[in-house]
Amino acid sequence: MKRKKIVRVLLIIIISILGLLLIINLFFLLAPQFGSKPDKERMEYLAREAVYAQGKFHNARPVPVMLPKSYVKLARLALKSKKGRTPGKLLPGVQPDFSPIGKDSPARIVWLGHSTVYMQICGVNILTDPAFSKRASPIGFFGPHSFPGEHATKPAQMPVPDIIVLSHDHFDHLDHKTVKDHYTEVRLFAVPLGMRDHLERWGVDSARITEFDWWQEEKVFGGLSLIATPAQHFSGRRKQDNSTLWCSWIIKGKNEQIYFSGDSGFADHFGEIGERYGPFDLALVECGAYGQYWPHIHMLPEETVQAALDIKAERVLPIHWGKYNLAFHSWKEPIERFTREAGKRGLDFTTPKTGQWVYVSGPFPQQNWWEE
Repeated sequence: MKRKKIVRVLLIIIISILGLLLIINLFFLLAPQFGSKPDKERMEYLAREAVYAQGKFHNARPVPVMLPKSYVKLARLALKSKKGRTPGKLLPGVQPDFSPIGKDSPARIVWLGHSTVYMQICGVNILTDPAFSKRASPIGFFGPHSFPGEHATKPAQMPVPDIIVLSHDHFDHLDHKTVKDHYTEVRLFAVPLGMRDHLERWGVDSARITEFDWWQEEKVFGGLSLIATPAQHFSGRRKQDNSTLWCSWIIKGKNEQIYFSGDSGFADHFGEIGERYGPFDLALVECGAYGQYWPHIHMLPEETVQAALDIKAERVLPIHWGKYNLAFHSWKEPIERFTREAGKRGLDFTTPKTGQWVYVSGPFPQQNWWEE
């Protein structure tokens, strides 16, 4: 009798585990926040400059996302103390005034944290990589939580942009809830190849979406041109399947040029961008979430400085830091290392608080607000 009871308990445990695995699998397959995979034949037809082979996109030079034999070491790091990886108090910020500007007014941008930037150029409003949910995750109760800040701007507090520019499909750059709740009626989504399918599943009309290959340039409106340029990264919302492309961007106005790096490891594409399109009045370049075990897909702060010099940036605003705990460095290490190296190399930079407007023609705030 005792033996039968043990067998029954074991069967219940096994069936429960199998049921849980089935539910998890169905969640990953069916949940809308994971988007949709693009048609491989369509990607093969559209990709001319980006490398597309064996049903996936590839970097210009073959690099691993993670160094070999690094996962055990990563697990050990994850178990260590998280002291310093999140700020101890509210991050300072201001609530921006989003009054429209004229077509001939100087371009201005406001950093809203991580890689989300609101930009006004040629009288057109542009938003990059919108991520306004509390977590950079497909699950509302699990995943990297955004750092709390003073006057954190929400979509309801800003005008709906004319254009949304997306660099790639990771959760800290493309947030399903943000798009679904606020931006399905945006006039234009400018996206790398393959990302149309995600947006269409979330209710965005395909007529509002323009997909870009690397080096593809399109005139949009207001005298603006958008150019998708290479980056060295990867993509995937369920796994690292590289089914969609990743890129950086050039926003080209009548008299001003702005560069937006998206996510990228350091490579020679920065020099090529500089030769083809430089100089840039202002460059928004990633500076954070780096680590010794993934050196090819995110830059060290010193490499951020070199990338800015390579693209011939006249001034840099470091982004992709100060919002999520995505790596094992302290939350403010990226900006400390960046400003130190930029000072050594003679690179002009600006370090606004979130919500603080920066005009491309100046003045350029330089304040060590992270030390407060």
